[in-house]
Formats: sequence, structure tokens, C-alpha cells
Amino acid sequence: MDYEIKWWNSELVNKETLPKNILILNARLKTELLIEFCLIHGINFKMFELDGYRVNISPKLAKYTTYLPREQLYDPQYYIQNLDFVPDMIINWRDEEVPNVLEYELSQYWKPKTQFDKRALKFFSSKREQDRVCKLMGVPTLDEGKPGDKIIVKLDSGEGGGGDGYKSAIKGEYQPKKNDFIQRYINYEYSIIQMVLCDNDGEYHIYNHTIGVPGNGVQMGQNIPFMYQFPHNKFPKEEMDIIKNFYKKLKEHITVKNRIVATEWSKEKNGKLHFQEFNSRPFGQLEIGSYCWDIGKFNTVVDFFTQKVQPEIEYYQQITSVYLDNIRTNKPFGWGHYKDLALVKLPYSEKIKTWNTKDSI
Repeated sequence: MDYEIKWWNSELVNKETLPKNILILNARLKTELLIEFCLIHGINFKMFELDGYRVNISPKLAKYTTYLPREQLYDPQYYIQNLDFVPDMIINWRDEEVPNVLEYELSQYWKPKTQFDKRALKFFSSKREQDRVCKLMGVPTLDEGKPGDKIIVKLDSGEGGGGDGYKSAIKGEYQPKKNDFIQRYINYEYSIIQMVLCDNDGEYHIYNHTIGVPGNGVQMGQNIPFMYQFPHNKFPKEEMDIIKNFYKKLKEHITVKNRIVATEWSKEKNGKLHFQEFNSRPFGQLEIGSYCWDIGKFNTVVDFFTQKVQPEIEYYQQITSVYLDNIRTNKPFGWGHYKDLALVKLPYSEKIKTWNTKDSI
């Protein structure tokens, strides 16, 4: 990919305003874009990852990564005692409870630009807490179903996301465990996902939306999208209002600064749009530009560091991605794998206004 295309708004970068030192708590594939930016602009960083962990880990980043055993990786004192700088930013692009707690404790100690409060820590780490807060905000969520309904059983908190740890059951026949989070199984009409920038003032910026297309119930189950289109800008106004209302009200319930987050929404077939999940980190495919520079004239990572978000963005390409392994294996939940990801890129021309919580008041 041409440098000028990948880093559209690099001219906005004022190096005097960039962080000098960054602590990065994982070396996943999506972190490649972050490291590339640091190398281009001479930002000092230290990056750590779990020794022996291989899921979605970037081999390109191995030479920049310190691999630690679990007892050191998640021990705040290891970093406090061994890091040779005070970080201006701490970046954790995993959203399980243990790495979230590590990030929170280090943020409380060093007070970097990347901040979130204890309410946000709980919200980041628990599906049950997300459901509770959404209900307080009047945001529609999926119910647990009736005794004869099919349900999805997920972990409330802990490791095991992306659907790999999910299972289905009949509610009246299932004995819930302490760490279970239960939702009614629905047939999707589509899903809506978006990657969102939270700035230094705690304001949220939505660039665009992506549609996820589910199976037809024959070739694939109707609970799992297997095809996505970036961007997709033709959703009903009432559904866009639900998503905007979520972010406007979220500021009243948690405090977050300087973070890239993501949300997923599910539209039930012949039904309504529901909140599905909040992710306290970017989606996969960030590093290949599917949400930003490979479809429009912007780069979310540049905006993250510069705090400059264009009010309107020109989009020049539309990407349709298909997880072929989800089709072949008739996978019931979750995302596919990159090695089986097929991308179709077509010319596209549209200007989309960037929505934010500050100007919407």
C-alpha cells in the first residue's frame, strides 16, 4: 500500500504534540499500524506479550516485543520496577478482565493521557454490566428468553471472546453457572458495527458504519454474520438514533479518554435493533485499513494521536469481506480467520459526515 494512501492525514501530525513514550501491553495483529506510526515519528515504546500465546499475534512485531510469563505480564509491579521511562500513553488492545485491570492499575499509578475510571473498568470487562448500564440508559438489549427459547450462553467476564467460548442451549434445560451471561438466540437480519474514537475530552467520534450479513439458516446459521461491507451508510434513521443515543448517554455513566473502541448491534429478523457488545479496543482488520485508510481519506491511528478528526470524510473505495472458513465449517458463532478472508474492493464515492457527541448536544 502506497504511503500517501495509508497515511492520508499524516500532514496533520505535529511532532511536538505527540507522546514521547508509550507502553503497549500486547502485540496483536491490529497493533501493527500503531507500531508503524511510532517508528515513522520516532516515538519511544516498549511492547509486551504473553510468552507462548499465538492467537492473533503478529510475527512482524516479534523483534519489538518482550515476551513474559503470565505471572509477570499481568503484574503491575513488574512494569513499575522495570520500565525505564514514564509512559505518556498506555495502550491495551485486549478487552478481557485481567489485562483491563493491569491497564487500570498502571494508569492510576502513572496518570497517562489514556485514562478511564473504575466504572469504565467494570463496563469494559463484563457483559452483564454492559447490559445493566444499557438498560439504565434506555438502550434496547436482548432479553434472556423464556423457558422454551433457544439461548446463547457467553462468559460474563474472563478470557474467551469472539464467539469461540459461546454455546447454545434451551433455557429451561440449562443450569446457569456463576460466570454465565445469557441472551435469547435470534435470527439476524443484519448487524451494524462501528469503530469509534474517544478523544482527550471524553467525546466519542463515529466515522462510519459497517453492515454484517448473516447466513440464511441453511448454508450457515442466522446468528452469525459472515460477510461485511465497509462502509455501509444506508440504515434507518431510528437505528442510527439508537446508536447515537447510546454514546451520548454513555458519557454520563463512564469516563474514558484517548481510546479507540468498537460496538456491535444486532437487528433481529422482523424485529428491532439491539445492543450486542461494547469492545474497549479496536476491531480486527484495523491494521489492513478496512475501517479507515483503505476506504476513505483518513487514518484512525493518526486521529488518535493528533486529536484532529475531519468533520466530513471522502470515501473512495468500498470493501466487501467474506470469511470463507465460516461458510465451509458452518460455524455457529464468532469471527473467521484471516487466512480464509476474501476481500473484494470496488470504486466508491461518497462524503460522510463524522458524528460526535459534543456537537450533537
